[in-house]
Amino acid sequence: MGKQTYFGKVKKIDSRAQRKTLSELYNDAEDPTDLAAPQELPEKPAEKPEKSKQKPEKKKAEKAPKKPKRERHVVRIILIILLILAVAGVAALILFGMGHKDTTLGDIDSAETKADEIYYSRLTGKEVDNKETASRPATCIMIENSPDARPQSGLGEAGIIYEAIAEGGITRFMAIFQEAQPQFIGPVRSVRMAYAELAKPYHCSIAHVGGSDNALQLIRNNNAFRDIDQFFNDPYYWRERTRYAPHNVYTSFEKLDELNQKKGYTSSEFTGFTRIKPDTNPEQPEKTAKTIKIAMSSDLFSPVYAYNEETHKYARSHANGGAHYSVTRDGQLSQNSPDVVIAMKVNSYNRPGTPYADYTTTGSGDAYIFQAGGVIEGHWNRENADSELRFTDNNGEDIPLVRGQVWISLYPSNSRVTWE
Repeated sequence: MGKQTYFGKVKKIDSRAQRKTLSELYNDAEDPTDLAAPQELPEKPAEKPEKSKQKPEKKKAEKAPKKPKRERHVVRIILIILLILAVAGVAALILFGMGHKDTTLGDIDSAETKADEIYYSRLTGKEVDNKETASRPATCIMIENSPDARPQSGLGEAGIIYEAIAEGGITRFMAIFQEAQPQFIGPVRSVRMAYAELAKPYHCSIAHVGGSDNALQLIRNNNAFRDIDQFFNDPYYWRERTRYAPHNVYTSFEKLDELNQKKGYTSSEFTGFTRIKPDTNPEQPEKTAKTIKIAMSSDLFSPVYAYNEETHKYARSHANGGAHYSVTRDGQLSQNSPDVVIAMKVNSYNRPGTPYADYTTTGSGDAYIFQAGGVIEGHWNRENADSELRFTDNNGEDIPLVRGQVWISLYPSNSRVTWE
């Protein structure tokens, strides 16, 4: 007598005819789904069939309802497995979403490609190509402004320019570069105390040709400064043949980058000015200012700015007449036109026994911020020698500046700024 096991239960089978497998039962049925349906009992025949023929039919009728139970069990297991897989899939999607970064359409082709990120220069606030450009070291270059030095080179590409009287009413510039890489910059001249103090928070390399005694003592005896004086780094500067001494020392970022790398100056840590949000227009100031004059000293050195309604920039000229140009090595001229002009009133004094002018660059004072064709009357603030310069309104809040070049003039407290 044979035995057949169904999920652990043992059934005795009395006959070989009863040992049909599930597949055989499927074959016996016209439609396999009939196995799951209740079996109708046949009508009682008129004459009793022979016992040998009746018995198998009776067994089949009795056993058939038992088979769907096994099939329902199998289906139940399959559904449980599918449910587990579905739950696992949802959990995977949630975990993937938590660590997933947005991608562009181009990133779909490569799982290793990250979404594009936008980087902004801390110096100018403008968008730059990549993280490496945004992390470039800042370089502060001293550029003179005597009439024999005009037109200068590189000023138009600087991010921030500080202007102050160096000596005898003659102004000088400290041009700060980060993302821009001009290859013709000059004339490079000596550094003075006020510029060194203003340069310190930028952690910039200071390119110059000598300097006043107090400025050189500060720079050379303080590890917080990065001194790249031409006196000690002559191969990275040259004497321009088209100019005469001392207005002929020039440099380029091909050379300065090499020098910075050699000295290990690979980045600069600073915050920069507060800027307006990207792709937004600045609030229109209550007071308009289309023409500006900053009385630095004589009209030979006092700048005049004219606001351009189309470019939203300020074209710079000399008060005694004539546009203030920058020139490229091949002779192309362009008028210097910053996006923001700032005049900050400072206390000035001449060091005894010297013609050099020094300034108080810490503390606070009046400031006029010109942008978008208007003026905001505010204040400049700098807590100490390590602090960055800030421009605030009458409530002490930072004034967001238009993104782009900022030209800052330190004018003596006995001078004045006018506009209309």
